[in-house]
Amino acid sequence: MIRSLFPRLVLASVLFTHYLPSLSAEDYQALYKDSHNLTYDDLIVEVHGLKLPTRTAFLGWMIMNGVTEEVTAIHQQFIEAGIYEKKGVTMPLHLVLLQGTDWVLNDTSLFTLPSPENVPNMIRTLKFIQQYVEPELGPLIPVSGKRSTIYNESAGGAPRSKHMEFCALDLVPMNDITRTELHRKLMKIYNVAGRENGMGLGLYSGVRFHIDTCGHRSW
Repeated sequence: MIRSLFPRLVLASVLFTHYLPSLSAEDYQALYKDSHNLTYDDLIVEVHGLKLPTRTAFLGWMIMNGVTEEVTAIHQQFIEAGIYEKKGVTMPLHLVLLQGTDWVLNDTSLFTLPSPENVPNMIRTLKFIQQYVEPELGPLIPVSGKRSTIYNESAGGAPRSKHMEFCALDLVPMNDITRTELHRKLMKIYNVAGRENGMGLGLYSGVRFHIDTCGHRSW
């Protein structure tokens, strides 16, 4: 089989080369030209010691992976649900697709997309955060949003993590706040509005915390 295929591959290669349009040096300029003079700060922002991708880095991922239409569709659903983004008031929404901050160690993608049927989960969680949490804590920064099964396993996440259902966010506050004050405010929100909204609340080390709306519980 290999011998019979080889001549065909050679012929195909010859034909392809023969009919391939010749390209000038100008056509390859983009391979050499640095038209944006990007620096580390254009792609990464460090928040509480965690390295987070900027909007520019996200756009690069989106274009390289050919998922512009999918991302636009998710963003449109957010808008229609009344979810908004405002600098210094709400979280940067592209980070809800961030798997986490140790993607290199986990040999996985920086971002990942949810199944369409799970988008309403995140809409519900974002609406809850914008109504109850950010008014108390100020703008929040997602450090882990949607996770693939592979990423979740390698990161040591719970087997039934709500991150995989696009329902959960791990967050840190943009504003300075002590861990004690952060936990006090979060527990107040949990006690007042948690049950009726199915709020899941996890308190981690430092000022990192977890919120979802897929089941009332805390840890």
